[in-house]
Amino acid sequence: MSMRSLLIALALLPVGVLAQSPATKPAAEPPPINAVTRAVLLVNRPAQCTEAQWLDMMEKPVHRSLYPLRVSQAMLDTLDARALDIRFQYVLVPDDAMHRDAQRRY
Repeated sequence: MSMRSLLIALALLPVGVLAQSPATKPAAEPPPINAVTRAVLLVNRPAQCTEAQWLDMMEKPVHRSLYPLRVSQAMLDTLDARALDIRFQYVLVPDDAMHRDAQRRY
């Protein structure tokens, strides 16, 4: 390795180290889940999770993409669809599918 290459590598090393350091300010806190989205979340809660566990889990962005929330046309007629949180994924399902799952849960 030539001397010039060595000096360039040594000059760029601190820049690489600084690029890996965390940001000084934490990211902004996401807004809380509104009441309409919370209602849809609770309808989609699995039977094995408590309400608190499910809501805590769905606060994390990775879980929002892994667990799309199922909504029916009856739910959309009842709730204001414009108020649903866009951070979540929603899947439209037939009304009878939601009814069957509710019966199975209890």
